Amino acid sequence: MNPLVLPFLSYAVVTTFTPGPNNITASAIGMRIGYRRALPCLAGMALGFFSLMFASGLLTDFLINTYTTIAPWVKWVGVAYMGWLAISLFLPHEERRGKEGGEATFLAGLLLQLANPKVILYGITIYTSFSILIAGSFPVVVLSAVCLTLLGFSSVSLWAVAGSSLGRAMRNKGARIAFNIVMAALLAWCAWSIATH
Repeated sequence: MNPLVLPFLSYAVVTTFTPGPNNITASAIGMRIGYRRALPCLAGMALGFFSLMFASGLLTDFLINTYTTIAPWVKWVGVAYMGWLAISLFLPHEERRGKEGGEATFLAGLLLQLANPKVILYGITIYTSFSILIAGSFPVVVLSAVCLTLLGFSSVSLWAVAGSSLGRAMRNKGARIAFNIVMAALLAWCAWSIATH
């Protein structure tokens, strides 16, 4: 067995399941409209995630050579994006949008991924760090992108289910505000972590 398999799996699982914009957004959407109605958005997130992983895998050599040039830009865009997500938790949501699913559409999930610098950095980092294992040929890139996407979809699904379960308890305005404060703090922590590393 390749000695990189265990570090790769550890990195992928820990990075995918810990709090980040995708997981926090999935949790908030699950809380607001339930898991089943959040599925189109989660599917959009999965397609966007696959697209970014696939592109990162195909462009590994290019990314290795230009990573130091683009990483600072992507990092600060990511910090600003996560700051916006934290603030958006406190913006008023129309009740109508919550009932109909509103922004929880396939397209919204897809666009969230394509504009999510944390996922872009994740793709760059995982494919440049483990290129010997998960890049190098088209079939290997496709297989690795599919596996990483399945892992990512499992993560956002778990967080959406958790949010959906919390949704019943969050009908109380005080509980909802407390939840939003915790989620905003987690997003701020994610932004701070990216900014300082």
